[in-house]
Amino acid sequence: MKKGYVALLIIGMLVLIAAITNPSPERHKEAVKTKFKEYMQKSMKDSTSISEDEDDKVGLALGMLIGNAIIDPIVNSLISTDNYIVFSTTKITWDGKTKVIGIGAFGNVFITKKIDNALDQGLLESIE
Repeated sequence: MKKGYVALLIIGMLVLIAAITNPSPERHKEAVKTKFKEYMQKSMKDSTSISEDEDDKVGLALGMLIGNAIIDPIVNSLISTDNYIVFSTTKITWDGKTKVIGIGAFGNVFITKKIDNALDQGLLESIE
């Protein structure tokens, strides 16, 4: 077999594998939910380490439970995806603006640091 055919075969196989393993929209939403929950846990942990009062710790735990319940519907309404067959993008729509915040390929979803910066500065105001 000629080298050109082997290269085309390898490229074709990679494209086929990428298309088959392209993450679903649900996988993109799960990645964003995980990112939000990690941020919330980190914030709660920082707050808990500052406070020694047991009532504050109980309040923070309750806040965590409520926060987890609220994250799912918020993410489901704000997050969408675009499928490009061999890869897909995670998009967020906030205040009428849509921004790409992640990419999915080969079964994985990678969320950019933009979401961390936005959460640090006050929920999604700085995603640009």
